[in-house]
Amino acid sequence: AYRYLFSFAQLLQGYAYILTHPGIPSVFYDHFYEWGESIHNQIVKLMDIRRRQDIHSRSSIRILEAQPNLYSAIIGEKVCMKLGDGSWCPSGREWTLATSGHRYAVWKK
Repeated sequence: AYRYLFSFAQLLQGYAYILTHPGIPSVFYDHFYEWGESIHNQIVKLMDIRRRQDIHSRSSIRILEAQPNLYSAIIGEKVCMKLGDGSWCPSGREWTLATSGHRYAVWKK
């Protein structure tokens, strides 16, 4: 059971990355419709953040941390995200937590 839950956590970390970063992301049909309501709802939240904050294929990216247990970046100067189990959050009152899960968090302005 633990391995199964761990794969869900890794899956959502991957979507947190691709849906907040420049590019043209894809979401797998099975993940969106067949892996359960919890996964579906979190992917919808990440897609909504991308759309509302106007993240697109040419958005700027500034990597703030890149370590074995922590990655953080600001995308389009409107979204900030972190992956990993390292303790980190953006500085400044303009950032509000938009969503989070196991080993990832996303903030927006």
